Order: sequence, then C-alpha cells, then structure tokens
Amino acid sequence: MNFIAEVAPISDLRTRQNELLAKLAHGPVILTQRGRGTCVLLSLDQYKHLLDELEILDDTVDALKAKLELATGEDEAVSWEEVEAELDAIPS
Repeated sequence: MNFIAEVAPISDLRTRQNELLAKLAHGPVILTQRGRGTCVLLSLDQYKHLLDELEILDDTVDALKAKLELATGEDEAVSWEEVEAELDAIPS
C-alpha cells in the first residue's frame, strides 16, 4: 500500500467533507491543525487491510520466536533483538 497522502486542514472537513471522503478511494488523507498533522483518515478497506497486515506480522513474529526457542533449546521468552537477528539471517 504505497499511497501519497492528501493533506488538508481539519477545518476543511466541514466545508469539503464529500471531496475529502472521495479522496479516500485513492489513499489516506492527513488532517492538520495549525499546520501540524493531527490524524489520518482511511477508507474502511484500507483500515481492514492494515489490521490484516498487522495480524500477519504478529503471527510471523510469534512463529519466529517459537522457532528460535526450539532451535536454541530455550523455554524462556525470546528478546526482540534475537528475533531481528533471525530475520536478518533469512535470505531475501
């Protein structure tokens, strides 16, 4: 999901609501307040996709931790650094 986000002041949500919601079909909309990003609007499909991706990544990390525990004979929790080292060792 490589979208270029639309940026709009949060006040535009009142005056350009339909236009901003239509832009969600093309990617997220970043809302700003006083020139600083405050929140991101996503379409429901984009939101569900992100949740699915997070669940997959979480399951992958759990599987890698279990694999590393089995390989090293450790029953204790595995540190994130050990998981990163295992991930770095996987050929791309």
